[in-house]
Order: sequence, then C-alpha cells, then structure tokens
Amino acid sequence: MTPTFFALFVILAGVFSSADNMLRTLMICTLFGASAAIALPALGGAPITPAVMLLPFLMWHAARDRAPSTWIRHVEYGQAGFWLLLLVLWGVLSAYFLPRLFIGETMLYATDRASMTGVKLLSLRPLSTNLTQAAYAVGGLCAFVAVRALLEAEGRMQRFRDAVLLLAAINCAAALLNLAERHLGLPSLLAIVRNAGYAILEGGNVGGLQRVSGTFAEASAFASFSLPLFAFSASLWRDGVRPAWTGTLALGLLLLLLISTSTTAYAGLCLYAGCITLAAFVRAFRRGDVPHVGILTVLLWLLLVAGCIVLLARPEMATRVADFFSITLVKKLESASGIERGTWNWQAWTNFLDVYGVGVGLGSARASSYPLVLLSNVGIVGALLFLAFVGRLLTTPLRDVAPEDQPVVKAAQRAVLAALLAACVSAVVFDLGMAFYAFAAAAAAPLSRLAAPTPPMGIRHELA
Repeated sequence: MTPTFFALFVILAGVFSSADNMLRTLMICTLFGASAAIALPALGGAPITPAVMLLPFLMWHAARDRAPSTWIRHVEYGQAGFWLLLLVLWGVLSAYFLPRLFIGETMLYATDRASMTGVKLLSLRPLSTNLTQAAYAVGGLCAFVAVRALLEAEGRMQRFRDAVLLLAAINCAAALLNLAERHLGLPSLLAIVRNAGYAILEGGNVGGLQRVSGTFAEASAFASFSLPLFAFSASLWRDGVRPAWTGTLALGLLLLLLISTSTTAYAGLCLYAGCITLAAFVRAFRRGDVPHVGILTVLLWLLLVAGCIVLLARPEMATRVADFFSITLVKKLESASGIERGTWNWQAWTNFLDVYGVGVGLGSARASSYPLVLLSNVGIVGALLFLAFVGRLLTTPLRDVAPEDQPVVKAAQRAVLAALLAACVSAVVFDLGMAFYAFAAAAAAPLSRLAAPTPPMGIRHELA
C-alpha cells in the first residue's frame, strides 16, 4: 500500500471538516478521478481515489450527525435506497459466485490488474476486478446513505447546492488551465494530479480543436463528469436560483463540452436535450396546455438561426463544421478506438447470451455502454434492480419536498439523468463514481425534509 500526497490532504480534510463542510469536501474530491490517494501494488497498482478514501470520514461525520440506527429508513421498501441495496447485494454475490459457476463458459474482454494485463480477451474466471468493482459498489451504497443522512439537517440541501456549484467552477478552471497548458506553453501542472496510473489520452486535436480533459485521463471522462454539472447548473438557472452565477457556470460548461471534441459530450448533450424536451411535452400533454417557452429555448433558437445565417454567408465554414462532426461522431466508429469499443460491446452481449441472462459476475466483463455493462455483468436481475433504483430517483414527487429544497432536488434529478445518458454512450465499468451517488442522494430528497401529510379533519380539530 503506497500513499501519495493526496492521502494527507484527504486525512486532514476528513478529520477537520465539520458535518456542514463534509459535502463540499466530498464533491471537490470527486474532481480527482484520475488521481490516486493510495496505490495497491497487490492488485497491480489499483488506485484508491481521494473520494473513495474520504468515504470512512464521510460515514463518521454522518454517524455523528444522525444515529446510524436511523439510516435503515433510507433503505426501507419504497425508498430508492432499497433497490440500490438489493442491487449491491446481488452484485457482490455475483462477483464471487458467477465467475466460478460459469468458469470457462465464455470469453470476455477484461482487465486483470493482479497479472498486470491490459484489456484482453480472456476466458471467464475470477479476476481482481471482481473484488475492486464489488468494493466500489458497496462504497457507492455507503456514500448514498451517508449523504442522505447528512442532507436531513436544516439548510444542508442549500449547502449541497453550493458545493456542486463550487465543484463546477473548479472543474471549469481546470479545463481552462488544461487549454492554457497547450496554447500558452505553460508547464503541465495538471499532470501532477493524474497519478493513478491510467493511460493518459489528453493530447492531439480533432478538426482543429484541442481535446479538453481537465483533471481526467481523457476527454470522454471529462465529458462524463461535466455533463451532470451542466445539467445541475442549468436547472438551477432555469428555476431562478442565483441566476447570474448558475447561468455563467452552465454556459461555461456547455462551451467546454462543445470544444472538448468528445463523442460522449456531443451524444450526451443531444440525448439530454431530447429527454428534457420530451418530458416537457409529456407534462404539457397531461395538463392539456401548450409547453412553456422559456428564455433558454429562445436563446438556443436564436443561436441556431445565427449559426444558419453564418453558414449561408460563409459556405466554406459549413464544410469545416460538417467535417468536424463527421470526425467526432461518424468516423469515430471507424477509428481503432471505435472498432475496439464496438468489439467490447458485441462480446458483452455474447457474454449475456452465453450465461443465459444471469450475468458473468460484477467486474468480470468490460463493455463501452452502461446497459451492456449491466446486462453482461449482473444480468437481467441486476438490470431490473438498477432500473427500479433510477426510476424511483427520477419520480420523486417535488410537491412532497419542502419549497426551498425543490430546485435542488430537481437539479439533482437532472444531473442523475445526464450522468446516465453519458454512461450509456461510453461507460466501461459498473461503478458510476461518488459524484453520481451524491446526486442520487439529493435526488431522492431527504426524508425529514419531506412535507408532512395533512391530517384528517377530525384529528386537525383535536390538535387545534
């Protein structure tokens, strides 16, 4: 076990942060997804990231704030945590038993850090990734419950909101520094935080634009992390919460996603815009009225019209734009990386069929799309449990949430949706990261902040 300078930072932050500040500390730690606080040579140098290392401190502060005996409420039947608990239990059991039950039954793409191999086609057998992904799954459940416990206190939803906005601002600053390192010839300061041993794919340009990876190992990881932050900020801006600050952050994140040259960013933005538009029309249809056209919609249409005018005036720009999106979206599938990831997906689907839909075990197979990661690793049972968990998160009725918390819960729901859409494009493993589970905890709405039901008339008279 080899600690790094991040370990000291995490220990100091975990010990000296108050319960109120713990949410801010957690969210900032999630920014360092390509950083190692501790390296584990016994598992081929598998890293413990700062956010994961902070987890015991997060649980400690949550236990001091709310008795652990009350945490059971967050995993009771009917709560989102109930489905997450079942999913994690099934995932841990599958990680141990299924690779042994179906040993040698199928070939799969996997990484075995214990033998220091990259992604290779291997025969199904127990791997070190079964252990690491099972541990991450348990950690995600613990983070979800601990954050939910912390959010029960008065004013904590607003503190969570501010923590996410601070994270978005730092993420933008890191991305701008990333660009400055290349265009202004600055020393590579961000290389210091990319110490987790992942393959760093941050160089080069696409269609004349430099790739943006920020603190992450590649542009795809940056896009997957930034898209939920954009959705969170844009939702708050749409609801009039600190509009100058949230609007600036949303615009900044949108521009960074657009120039990131990441297929995940473009596909994720298109899918997110489509889902939000469809949801607006569904709500309008149910209410029987015309969808509300907000200022954001007007601005987007104005930008589209302005873009069309520019392209008509300068036809050569249309060719460059078409070439750019052809490279990032169409020809991406024909590149070596696209062919490789397509092969992973095909093999993951084959794994799902070879084991009759049961799954090859959490952490066994690698794919390049989250639905195929779920189906190949935890099978139909795991996929259904995950859908139940997400469905409960996204259908939390805002009318039952305290009015001051409603914009934050709504923004967190949008962030969860955006994270899942990005994962559908490019996720390769089951773990979605600590930031996802923090957003999920806020999206589920803290129990003690839910509006109390109105008592019957007779009881109201007695209370009066």
